[in-house]
Amino acid sequence: MLKEQSTIIRRIVIGIDVFLSGVAFPLAFYVRFQRFPLSDDLQQYSLPVLVFIPLFIFSLYRQKLYHQLRFIAVQTIVKKVFVAFAVTFFLVAALLFMSHATYYSRLLFGYFSIGAFSLVLLAKIGLKSLLNRIRQKGYNFRQVLIVGSGRKLAEIEAFFHSHGSYGIKIFASLEASAVTPASFKHVLTNNVIDEVYFALDRGASPRFTIDTYLEIAEQAGKTSKIMLNINEHRRSSCDFTRLGGMPVVVLHPVVLDPDQMLVKRLLDIAGAIVGLLLNAVLFPAIAVAIKMDSPGPVFFVQPRVGINGRLFSLYKYRSMCVDAEERKKELADQNELNGAVFKITNDPRVTRVGRMLRRLSLDELPQFWNVLRGEMSLVGTRPPTPAEVAEYQLSHYRRLSIKPGITGLWQVSGRNRINDFEQIVALDKKYIDQWSLWLDVKIIFKTLLVLGSGK
Repeated sequence: MLKEQSTIIRRIVIGIDVFLSGVAFPLAFYVRFQRFPLSDDLQQYSLPVLVFIPLFIFSLYRQKLYHQLRFIAVQTIVKKVFVAFAVTFFLVAALLFMSHATYYSRLLFGYFSIGAFSLVLLAKIGLKSLLNRIRQKGYNFRQVLIVGSGRKLAEIEAFFHSHGSYGIKIFASLEASAVTPASFKHVLTNNVIDEVYFALDRGASPRFTIDTYLEIAEQAGKTSKIMLNINEHRRSSCDFTRLGGMPVVVLHPVVLDPDQMLVKRLLDIAGAIVGLLLNAVLFPAIAVAIKMDSPGPVFFVQPRVGINGRLFSLYKYRSMCVDAEERKKELADQNELNGAVFKITNDPRVTRVGRMLRRLSLDELPQFWNVLRGEMSLVGTRPPTPAEVAEYQLSHYRRLSIKPGITGLWQVSGRNRINDFEQIVALDKKYIDQWSLWLDVKIIFKTLLVLGSGK
């Protein structure tokens, strides 16, 4: 039986991807300069090419695209290849920018990277389509035995019947209440069985001890797969690890790819440096204006709650009178937002200069220092105060599972028109569930548009 996840085939597929990525360069060079590269051209552009290709292959590997493709849909393959490409492109582009290599053609690099992405993606889709056709014709299939009960058993049977391209054939389904160790052993040893699936619903036969059947399957040399007896509609992703010798199933409520998070952090650092340089230019004028307008410090420092409940000091230009926190209790009945957040449109605590700073969002410039320190991100959820968190319900705490941001979906979705805290939480959860580097880029551009429009 052909195993596309085998080491030999995995190396062949990696070799094909390296070859296709390499072919993309002369093709891109021809598109850019209407001729194929000479030896001098290859030497001149060797650095970006030799950095891009290994990093692209490594990113594809991290996306598990050199592992088994049997249970991965084409749409998922497209998404994973794009993520690997985006991570590689931003890293190499950042390297070229920091190296000040002006003799490289940016357009050529763009053609090359997009060409490598396109060729590798087409190869992946082609391989997946070929394997699907082979399995649909009855080849490269796995014959499985299912032991289960109730709804779980019905679900896995329906799933395999409706996904013929996965190449799974059900030899038999055994009810847990009727199977015995002896009958189970007989089926395994007298028939062609590649894998055993255990799909036990809650309330399965109390006399069914799965460990006994796992041991029989192990002795018979059969791979066993256990369907978890938990709510499968949870948002959390599932992973498996070992704690010492004990098997552990891990549920991740927030799935953030570590490679993309690295790029996000690099973008945060770059954005924070630009923001702090802008802040340095504007600081003298802003500081003098604040001091002349009202007594008190230039900066407003307030404890906020960051990722997973970590406290940090958030920095802003002071836009309110010095006793603003004390007067907040007096204005509680004027709060325009429902829930654990406070906002008044014409807040009497805001100074004249403060209104101008807020209208232009200049009061938030010092937060780039929080971004540089790693306490915040350019894009994230709104950083709450400890007092707000004290009013949270359980479902609200999920918005603390990532770093807070200077901007986010709430800010670019008409924050002045949102008057319900649950709407803010919903937008934050949407951002967490749909997070990608591309989403961050879109939010940053939308933020710039919102600032430019004065809204």
